Amino acid sequence: MSSPTGRRTAGWLALAAVLAVALVVGVASDPPARTDADRARALAETVACPQCDGQSVADSDSPAAQGVRSVIDARIAEGASDAEIRDELAASYGERVLLTPGRSGVSSLVWTLPVVALVVALAFLAFTFRRWRGGGAARATDADRALVSRARGGGS
Repeated sequence: MSSPTGRRTAGWLALAAVLAVALVVGVASDPPARTDADRARALAETVACPQCDGQSVADSDSPAAQGVRSVIDARIAEGASDAEIRDELAASYGERVLLTPGRSGVSSLVWTLPVVALVVALAFLAFTFRRWRGGGAARATDADRALVSRARGGGS
């Protein structure tokens, strides 16, 4: 693979591998250990206030938001995982209460499809520009020149 084309292909393959690994790590990895208060705050930021319009439970002072925050605190104290708490809140208030989609199953498409679309679009642009750049390589032969000359009536 010492040719320029081989090196370019290897570069694109390396880029694709790095992006694939980044997507897998981003979707599958758990956040580092943190305190219960940090977990409660992070969860409250991903849950919409059932009474307020467009505000998270963390940012709202409404009685409903305070109630949801107390449920989050109680469930964390009982040892529930973040996913379990989010699922319970979604079951109680509906999926609309979740401000961020889950990172598994069909919901993971929300995280991965934009990145995949961007990579495909960039690859398409690179391919298109490469074709445009190489488009001037065609050369007219003597037979082509003779055909054009005959078509113009310049002789036989």
